Amino acid sequence: MLIANLVTILQLVLSIEYSYSFNRFKNTQYTYYKAPDSVSFRSFANLTSYDIYVAGESITIHIPTSVVGVSEIVNWKVVNLDKNRLMFVHKNKPQILIDRKTIRPMKLKPGTNPLTGPIIVFSDNETLHVPTIFNPNLTEPFPKWNYIELLYFDDQNEEVSVLRSLPRLKDDDWKFIKEWKMMDYIHFDDKLYLLIKRSIWNEKTASVTQEISIIRLCLDKGTELISSAIEIRYNRPEFQNNQITGATFICLAYYESEKIFLLITHKTANQTLVHKRYFFNDFVSLFDETGQECASGSNNYTLMRYHLRSEVRSCQKTTYKNCSSNANTVPTVELNFTKILNYHFIFADGTSELTGLEYAYNHTANETHFCHQRIGYGYKQICIEIDKNFNQDDSIQNVEVFFFGYPFYYLFLSYNNVLLNESRRCEQTKIGPLRCYKNNIISKDGLQLHSYFNHRPFAFFHATKATNKLFFRLISDRCRDLDFSCIHCMMYGQSMNCIWSDSRCEKRKDQNVTQTVNYCFKITSISPLMFNSSSPETLTIELDKPLELKVPKDYYVIKAGPHNYCTNIKPNHNGLIFNCSMRLSESGKFKISVSLQNDRFADTISMSALSTEHVDILAPEVDYSSIIISLFLGSLLISFLLIVYSRYKKQQFKKRSTYYSYGNKRKFSNSKKQRGYFETTSAITRVKAQILPSKMNTTNETTIQTRPSSKPWTSVSSSYYTR
Repeated sequence: MLIANLVTILQLVLSIEYSYSFNRFKNTQYTYYKAPDSVSFRSFANLTSYDIYVAGESITIHIPTSVVGVSEIVNWKVVNLDKNRLMFVHKNKPQILIDRKTIRPMKLKPGTNPLTGPIIVFSDNETLHVPTIFNPNLTEPFPKWNYIELLYFDDQNEEVSVLRSLPRLKDDDWKFIKEWKMMDYIHFDDKLYLLIKRSIWNEKTASVTQEISIIRLCLDKGTELISSAIEIRYNRPEFQNNQITGATFICLAYYESEKIFLLITHKTANQTLVHKRYFFNDFVSLFDETGQECASGSNNYTLMRYHLRSEVRSCQKTTYKNCSSNANTVPTVELNFTKILNYHFIFADGTSELTGLEYAYNHTANETHFCHQRIGYGYKQICIEIDKNFNQDDSIQNVEVFFFGYPFYYLFLSYNNVLLNESRRCEQTKIGPLRCYKNNIISKDGLQLHSYFNHRPFAFFHATKATNKLFFRLISDRCRDLDFSCIHCMMYGQSMNCIWSDSRCEKRKDQNVTQTVNYCFKITSISPLMFNSSSPETLTIELDKPLELKVPKDYYVIKAGPHNYCTNIKPNHNGLIFNCSMRLSESGKFKISVSLQNDRFADTISMSALSTEHVDILAPEVDYSSIIISLFLGSLLISFLLIVYSRYKKQQFKKRSTYYSYGNKRKFSNSKKQRGYFETTSAITRVKAQILPSKMNTTNETTIQTRPSSKPWTSVSSSYYTR
């Protein structure tokens, strides 16, 4: 027993180097896949009271229009939830709102580049920034850049700094990158996917390649998420012949495994916009397959930053670990789409029915995009007049997509045109058609193109550019989507003020759930009523109503008191009787609790039942003396290992790295004779590491910069997108 405890302690010590603390990624049901907007309204009658959403949490704050107008604040990308020191980004400028009265610019820490592209906001004041690089003539000087960087917003010092980054491979990368821009993102299951459009100059062939890239990052890596990057990329003939002006993820969550594909807008040589859908075969698995093939040394697999320079660089053979690139910095491979389909958006006078987004388009001899006069009624209309000049300016129109998983399985799509003052809102549910309706928005003030999402109440709205006016549309009562079950009405409807009453899920007037125990189901019997180390460990529970797992990530929790948990939970065929193995940890008399929970979303609650009878538990005694001895010996062993490890790292560092300095910066250059790696040795100091994070082999071309700071390291949690 003593040896086993020591082995466990040793394993824990050895794993410390690879562990990063973080708050578990969790968003609300509405923002599980994408959270584009952080400012919304609890009431459209009071436009100075704002709901601020960050990382699955929200606050309500009052800000006078004398401080900031409605037309401006809806475009804030908020970083934290401190009402008195609210940090945000607006038009790529980091700013801070002090005491809801004064807005001040935030400083950039020396060595931190100005923000040029969209950000994705995590908790703990951290954001992922994907800089926009646009250098069409490949001219120098061009500011140094990172392809991806993790930023920290310090509300006390009012300063922004870089924590981690994926830097340029060499200082002359500017000779090859004409454009690098993040177009969209999606996140689910602790993974974040970045959709990148880029244009690369190939010096050998004297040609430009326009590509679509998707980079996966693992959010459970915390601050080190950039080290987990894996890329898949696509190169199509139409990408070279046309300009890509828009690209977005489409996610149909009502499939058992989400169906994910791309909607890409092209501008042709005659200035017409063309919309195409690009499909994958098992999107999620493509990234681990790429990492595994790269680690095995397969042909056609290379490293992203070498590919950007059109240089040949094979992957190093190594052992692949999920969410860790090891010696290979951003493995990449070029793949083919499994299917490509056109799509056409129509502007009609009334309601129109379009083909479901996952299906082949039935164009009925109409190959143009927009229709302004139709004949027929209802959804069966025929276009008789086309505005052929509509698509000549992509700067005044856009297509946006919002999608939600359980329990709604809705997809909302909007396409807008400012010049024609027209907007269409579309809905698609569970493998149905895309039904579109005309938004009757009439405004002479000039509308912003973006369709804003309002969290609570569930709505979409448009905003004028400067006059602080909103045009909103409330979406119908979502409680009806939960009308099939008391449990799911209460679990998933709490954030929408739903309650189960008279066998229906309906909106309640009060804002709080008054009861979650014994509300939807009850325990009718339990057996046996006594447990000890010599008795059978199987607990049998009977409920008055079935309790079944019907939602992804739902799970049961059965326990007696706070510490005696049941494992190996097995319901019978109708979900009325449960058997499980009781693990005895604490003695006493306890009631049995049965709960249904789901940790996937930030805004769900658990539903449970509590038995009227008690079980008498006599837990086995614990030998504390062996634990104390193990901890004492373990602490000695840990101290010894840390001393040895620290000395070893110092010796290796002296052998492999040459130190030099200039100004107030420190740089470490790897020896050309050895391809080792440099690790950030401080685990408690926030640093600016302008490379791939620690534990990754670097090549002799890579330079590592470190910069100390007084802020402890924190980690990544839920996110939302900012443009």
